[in-house]
Amino acid sequence: MLAREASKSLRMAVRIAKLTDTSDNLKTAMNFRTIIDVAAGIIMSQNRCSHDTAMTILKAASSGRNIKLNAVAAKVVESLGQEAPRTHFDG
Repeated sequence: MLAREASKSLRMAVRIAKLTDTSDNLKTAMNFRTIIDVAAGIIMSQNRCSHDTAMTILKAASSGRNIKLNAVAAKVVESLGQEAPRTHFDG
């Protein structure tokens, strides 16, 4: 009986750890999504193009330079002297 309870506790701890990791990953993804969307908006404004075209430009720059998309997006935003945007859940 003690082994069964210990097993349940261990499974619960593993599940909580996985949920915590998932939550952290989602927050990171939202931060990246925000900066990417802002950069796409900048490109749309500068080039008078659609969101799809702006994303194609960002992806091409990322691929051509072998740099992650969010890093390219951050450079686009920084090029205007802007701070990285904050999401609503930033502290």
